[in-house]
Amino acid sequence: MNTKLPDISKEVEKLIFDKLETFNKGKITDKSCYYILVPNNKTLYYTLWFFNLNAVHHPSVYISNLELNAISSINKAIHMVANSFLPLYITDKTDSFFSHGDDIISFGKYRGHHLQDIYTIDPRYVCWLADKYEAQTKSEHRFKEIAVTYSQIYIDLYTRKKYKTPISSFVGTPGDKLTNLNLTITKVRIEDDPYKTRIENGSTYFYVDQLITAIDTDKNLFLFTYKAKEHSFESRVLSCYTHAYKVEEKIHLLSARILKHIEIRGIKYTKLGYIKF
Repeated sequence: MNTKLPDISKEVEKLIFDKLETFNKGKITDKSCYYILVPNNKTLYYTLWFFNLNAVHHPSVYISNLELNAISSINKAIHMVANSFLPLYITDKTDSFFSHGDDIISFGKYRGHHLQDIYTIDPRYVCWLADKYEAQTKSEHRFKEIAVTYSQIYIDLYTRKKYKTPISSFVGTPGDKLTNLNLTITKVRIEDDPYKTRIENGSTYFYVDQLITAIDTDKNLFLFTYKAKEHSFESRVLSCYTHAYKVEEKIHLLSARILKHIEIRGIKYTKLGYIKF
């Protein structure tokens, strides 16, 4: 981006862009996003904004002041939007950053206040407005659009990541071998292997597999099965000699082969086999 950072050396500027590039790795780049606006003739502060790709009248809304210092502002913004799958950029363009009074509420206990002020002290009220307010006139539609954008920000920043739908892409091509995969487990399902279950001398032996869903640092999802090596005497109960994988556990795969690509309810998964730990 051809953004000018005021009174910043090229070394510090490079550090800032490197920080943002690292933070944005694996983020959704074709949807809405967060912006840091550099100081301008209206404020000495770096400020944080949100760009709503679907908004017609006011795509950009103000969220918060950051700091006077560039690096401190970047660090603060990254911390504030860390829960989001959306990217964070920095810009000096202010063309679309004005609401022209459309965000002033004309009724209720917050009458005369800007939606941004209300969002800061009572975000759930703004979410309620976005859901329940029935706009009639053009100005009311513009007002509701801004409320909807703030509601999206609140949901995006304060909904825990494990309850969000990850944005995953297919990795590689079926048949490819992958090496040195660092993954975080997001789901574990226990399942008996019906082909290995057997009865010997009146005792039933179950081989209980763990079907694992995991995610990499680029938000790509993987499916693979950890096959039971030891038997269990109960269905869907792991052997006491088997490691029970847990959600949020980090694992390292030395190698794996891509079996196929699967899409379930619009979410893309890469199915792995021939796993080596």
